[in-house]
Amino acid sequence: MKIKVLAIAPYVGLRDLLLEMVQEETMIRMDVEVADLEEALPLIQQAEEKGYDIIISRGGTANLIRKHSSLPVVDIPVSGYDILRVLTLIRRTNSKVAIIGFPNICKAVAEVSSLLDFEIPIIQISDQTEVRGALRQAFGDKVQIVLGDAVTVRAAQEMGYHGILITSGKESVGDMFREVRRVYDVYRQGREQTMFYRDILDQDTRAIIALDDRHRILFMNQTAGELLASSGSGDADALSGSSIQYSLPALYKLISGAEEADSTAKWSKQFLYLNEQQYKVSVSEGRKEGSFRYLVSLDSIENWRNERRFAAYIPPRLTTFNQMVGSSVMLNRTIAKAQKYALSDRNLWISGERGTGKSLFAQAIHSASRRHAQGFYMIPCEGMTGQETDLLLKGTAEELGLPETGFGGTIYLNNVDRLDREAQDQWLQAIRRYPQIRFIASSSTSLTRLKGKADYNHELIAALGELQMAVPPLKERMEDIDEIIRVMIANYNFQSGKQIVGFREAALDELLQYDWPGNLRELERAIHEMLVLTQGNHVEKKDAVTVIEQYKESLIADADTVSTTIDLRGTLEEIERRIITYVLQEEGMNQSKTCKRLGMNRTTFWRKMNKTFNNET
Repeated sequence: MKIKVLAIAPYVGLRDLLLEMVQEETMIRMDVEVADLEEALPLIQQAEEKGYDIIISRGGTANLIRKHSSLPVVDIPVSGYDILRVLTLIRRTNSKVAIIGFPNICKAVAEVSSLLDFEIPIIQISDQTEVRGALRQAFGDKVQIVLGDAVTVRAAQEMGYHGILITSGKESVGDMFREVRRVYDVYRQGREQTMFYRDILDQDTRAIIALDDRHRILFMNQTAGELLASSGSGDADALSGSSIQYSLPALYKLISGAEEADSTAKWSKQFLYLNEQQYKVSVSEGRKEGSFRYLVSLDSIENWRNERRFAAYIPPRLTTFNQMVGSSVMLNRTIAKAQKYALSDRNLWISGERGTGKSLFAQAIHSASRRHAQGFYMIPCEGMTGQETDLLLKGTAEELGLPETGFGGTIYLNNVDRLDREAQDQWLQAIRRYPQIRFIASSSTSLTRLKGKADYNHELIAALGELQMAVPPLKERMEDIDEIIRVMIANYNFQSGKQIVGFREAALDELLQYDWPGNLRELERAIHEMLVLTQGNHVEKKDAVTVIEQYKESLIADADTVSTTIDLRGTLEEIERRIITYVLQEEGMNQSKTCKRLGMNRTTFWRKMNKTFNNET
């Protein structure tokens, strides 16, 4: 009979490693889920009912599971090899590094780092609740990168800093399987029934509350607990069993009023205003006797709009200045200017080549501004029509436009140089009408060139360009590539379960000799491909050469396509006519699409086309 094991991996890469190595274990049958801390609680509440014998996890998640399950819990350790790999990765970094962890990890790091003659500040904690305090201490001491477990890394990222996870390698997983077999032989115990709330999902961005027929709280998920705590109603444990008449009087009034209504549509289109935010309320009635009477979900208008308005979205996690990777003079100069602009409420125009990270600067400026808690909407302007812009700004009969909801945060117009003329005029009107909103725009076309275009609204340029800054291309800050690589390797190890510690010098030289015309975006894509190709602990020169040669060939092919398709001989006027004809043919003789692609109004287009026809005849 096989040992039935539930593995809860705090990160995706560990899941993949467990699934790979369990194939060699003839005595163990294992299911693996990815969850961290409280995310694991719904999984372990069902573990005994599903007949699991043992739960395995790592670090703080394993400690938390022990408090909530009667099943034996086996830790996936962090070995000396694991620590050696991560110290090798960051040993030569220019950034200040510290480790935050439990005593066993801190002791092991101290021993390995002393063998390497490598000093690293160590902050020891005894409980997961101490993580954020330890992080604040580290960042106060100018630490830029923190090493730790999944809890520490996630908290560091939420605070706007870089965290590198100490991953468990094959040696650690092998030790864990041996411990599972030992524990199973000496320790087995009975199983208890799953808790009453097995049918209720705890992991949801919405606030979910289950009520009985007297409006008392039977259950609330984490989001609901945070909502009630922020409203001053108390913590979730204290509110369990209490009536929402006192903790959420507005919701109580809504449900009581709906109960008196004799209509099948009594729950439709209900909204509440709580903690200075508007929520869409959905209520379903329980049909099973002994279950809940009402299941209530509160979805913030911000989230609700984000799901339904394709032309505007909110990034899941906004970038901060602390996450800007690099120490070059050019980058530091750009960051310093952006930090000053973050203190202003004036509209800002960011220019720079494609792929340089303009949107990251826009997010960081918002994150550092006084509006950081008021929302950040990103508008992809490329291909956006006047009709789509009108829907976004003015809404419909059932839904208000974004500015009309009282929004007072930041609207980021990405690729604003690609708006058609109708959309340009609409955004100009919106900027003038809603001064409470800060607008940040970005373009890959320089302002000088854009001002020279007769079909682009110069008043919009003036309205958005009250402040102006440029993001440098990667070729002007090549010394940052080494730091960028380190961060990407750490993220890739987290996702893949690999233990890559760096690039060979010859491989790094290949990266530094390439110009990176696609800038950061191209670099990140290329590094990811190299990491996928790598079989060992280092990226070799052959991996770098394989990827970069593909990029060079693609550039040559693109250049050949343009040069062989369009004859560039003759006067400027003759070349212009050939380009217009070429684009017109590519767009299937569609004049509207041709005008939009060339950034040209119809009058100019017809004038130039008539001249072309006259010359040909």
